[in-house]
Parts: sequence; C-alpha cells; structure tokens
Amino acid sequence: MEEYLKIVVALIFVVGLILVVAGVMKNRNAARTEILKTLGYLNLGPRKGIAIIKAGEEILLVGITANDLKLLKTLPESALESELNTLKDNIRQIKSFKEMLSRK
Repeated sequence: MEEYLKIVVALIFVVGLILVVAGVMKNRNAARTEILKTLGYLNLGPRKGIAIIKAGEEILLVGITANDLKLLKTLPESALESELNTLKDNIRQIKSFKEMLSRK
C-alpha cells in the first residue's frame, strides 16, 4: 500500500512538472509572435508571393520564391498609415472618376 502511495505522488509530481513546463513554453512562444507579425500575403503563383511583415516598428515588404527571400522595401510603421491614406484617396478619386464617366 505504501508503494502505491509513492507511485501516485510521483505521478502527480511528473504531471504537475509537465504542466508547468508547458505553460512556460506557451508564454515564450506568445512573446516571440509579437516581435514578427505577418500583416498580409499576396500569392503570385506556385510557391511565389509578396508578404508584408511588421518587425518591431518597421514594415517590411518581402518577395518570396521557392528558393529565395528578397527585401523589396522597408517603411517605418508611422509611414504605413500615410501610405494607406494616400491609397484610400487614390481609390476615392478613381471611384468618383468612374461615376462621372458612367453618368455621361
């Protein structure tokens, strides 16, 4: 009976240790994902594409192929908002131009 008690206590200890280690590893992985974050990906064909990645306070535009990664452009995070606003303005102008043409 005493040996069964030792086995149960040892088993509880091992399971508890596994749970603690799993929790620590989960927290480590969560911290890593905040460093690099994929904001978007555009597929350009089989195993080819362009990704927008946030690395710290910079935005990276990366070309991806089966054999290579190329940095295409780097922007500070603050410039991304102004780039998006410019893009939105261009889209609005195109829409208004399209509406003007469709009226005629």
